[in-house]
Amino acid sequence: MKKRLLVTLLLIILMFTACSKPEEIVKEEPEKPIEQKDAIDENACDFYKNMYTSKTRPIALMIDNDNEAARPQIGLEDAYIVYEFIIEGGSTRFMALFKDNLPEKVGPVRSSRHYFLDYAMENDAIYAHAGWSPKAANDIKALGINNINGIMGDDGVNYWRDRTYDNTWHNLYTSIKKLSDYAKDKKGYRMETEEKPLIEYYPNETEIKGTATNAISVTYSPYYRVNLKYNPDTKMYDRYIGSKAHTSQTGNIFAFKNVLVYQVENFNLPDTENKGRQDLKNIGSGTGYYLSNGVRQEIKWEKTDRKSKTRFTLASDGSELKINPGNTMIQVAPKTYDIVFE
Repeated sequence: MKKRLLVTLLLIILMFTACSKPEEIVKEEPEKPIEQKDAIDENACDFYKNMYTSKTRPIALMIDNDNEAARPQIGLEDAYIVYEFIIEGGSTRFMALFKDNLPEKVGPVRSSRHYFLDYAMENDAIYAHAGWSPKAANDIKALGINNINGIMGDDGVNYWRDRTYDNTWHNLYTSIKKLSDYAKDKKGYRMETEEKPLIEYYPNETEIKGTATNAISVTYSPYYRVNLKYNPDTKMYDRYIGSKAHTSQTGNIFAFKNVLVYQVENFNLPDTENKGRQDLKNIGSGTGYYLSNGVRQEIKWEKTDRKSKTRFTLASDGSELKINPGNTMIQVAPKTYDIVFE
């Protein structure tokens, strides 16, 4: 009897064992390293690392260049990008961009013109100026530009007069550090940006392929011509106005690692003051040049609307333009005159 019971129990155990699923052996997968899409090359230069890791929102400042009385300026040498555009009377004006370099004195500061706003927006910059044209005033409000106006209310505390070089109106200065602190503490502006640099940079200085170019001459009007001459000792382009060295109040010549040049149509803008202020046909596309290390490349530019970034590509193959790490001068000149190379 006991033997029969034991056999029955063994049969039941075997039956259940046969019906059960075999135990799955789980293999542990080795952890995959997290892919960093925008990892920075540890061998890249400091300029490159800063441009791609810093979230500091830029400040764009209008700088006077009306005539000799506006010179010498100071602070252009501290900007990472400087734009130059035609204004009324055949003169030009600069807009200089500053990021983590916060010089204590920059100027002389002058008033806004509406087309400069397009380039403040493409860099996601806080816009600083002293006064404005009627259209610039309207556009700053309509476009919601974060601005600091040196002649309006409390904004003026960030600007001061220094009559060392001029005793008329070309003597208003500011501090980028003051503007940055004021924008944050008093205006409540956003101080960080998620935007990538306007133009792609090489991680380190690179010898580009192109046409050897020792100098370039860019004419804005019968009264104003810019010459940029390559200095092989510094590997920079020294800046001249006509034949005269364009120097800072420090005594040093303004020099740039990169130069971008292109032309757009300009025309008189009828406004309530009828002072011959300019407008530009800067929305669209065209051709231009990139210069660095004594070489030039033909490029194409395209800007689809006022807020969009200007896109620069190589004319040879359509690939995105890359420039050397360092400061950049962007000359946007009238189409009326030829660009001359040496």
